[in-house]
Amino acid sequence: MKKLVALILALVMVLGISAAFADEYHFEIVSKGFQSTYWQAVLKGAKEEVDKINAEGTDKITMNFVGPDSESDVAQQVQQFTSALNAAPAAIGFAAVDQNAFNDLLNDALSKKIPIIGFDSGVPGAPEGAVYANASTNNYIAGTVAADGMWAKIVARIEAAPGTVRIGEVNQDATGESVTQRGLGFIDRIIELAAEKGWKVAVTGNEFYVNGIKGEKAAEADAKIIIEAKVPAQSTVELCANEASVLLNEEDLIAVFGSNQVAAEGVVAADNNLFKCGTGDDTVIAVGFDSGATLKAAIRSGVMYGAVTQSPVGIGRVTIDLLLASAKGEAVEDTDTGCAFYTLENIDTPEIADNLYD
Repeated sequence: MKKLVALILALVMVLGISAAFADEYHFEIVSKGFQSTYWQAVLKGAKEEVDKINAEGTDKITMNFVGPDSESDVAQQVQQFTSALNAAPAAIGFAAVDQNAFNDLLNDALSKKIPIIGFDSGVPGAPEGAVYANASTNNYIAGTVAADGMWAKIVARIEAAPGTVRIGEVNQDATGESVTQRGLGFIDRIIELAAEKGWKVAVTGNEFYVNGIKGEKAAEADAKIIIEAKVPAQSTVELCANEASVLLNEEDLIAVFGSNQVAAEGVVAADNNLFKCGTGDDTVIAVGFDSGATLKAAIRSGVMYGAVTQSPVGIGRVTIDLLLASAKGEAVEDTDTGCAFYTLENIDTPEIADNLYD
């Protein structure tokens, strides 16, 4: 009998049908958005990892990937997360639009022992034990990377300026963890870099960003640099463009940062009418975040100086790996998927190009 069983198992392996004995897992993934190319790149990475794992045959994975039509549509995402819970999956991947709206649902997941894996912005402030790990760029550090990239281009202009100069920052919202941490990291790093030069910085505009920074703020009258943070009423390119237009019409503006794809595309859209941005010393130096056809074209044309890219495909892949590990009861931990600053000089290098998407 033992020889017969061994023979059957050997035949199974030879015939490549070991997947018939695979453990099966279904994952629900509720993204922060769905329409933008960034979230489509995350979805691509998730699909690729699912296909890879399924091909290996040890485990069988299915997934359902959804997201609201707008990254400001909290009500739609609440409905989607509720549906995800009702599906009783092995684990849930989640990037919250507004983390404060999900505490009850997360407690429900915790009581049902459904692991939650955060990705991208994740779910900061979630009930203890509900979120097992997060797959994302460290967004605060990413904001400092954007500041460093911009600073190298503008520091000489600031030094030569006879008076105060202004740096604008367009953030699509003041609620999502990824956007807010980038915005705060950017401002804090500019304050730090300015302090090394003996310059003071005033921070104005949206109260969340004014009050949330760690760096020391100065009064406008004493400042060499004014950082003005803008947030639109809703997270759309058009409304971000309106905020960017206000900044671009400031006479002392020398640079502007769009802290995600939507905000950065808003800066580009505003400049389509105002023609203020460029790479010369007499232009506004625009720096963006993420990728997409619009931002890549803007960098190639010189409208935008540079941007910070995450690895959205990598985020999708790592999210699946963490979902599978947590579903199996294995220990998981936060995973930083990294970022890099790119300009026209390095946009086509393999280490950058592989992380850009259309």
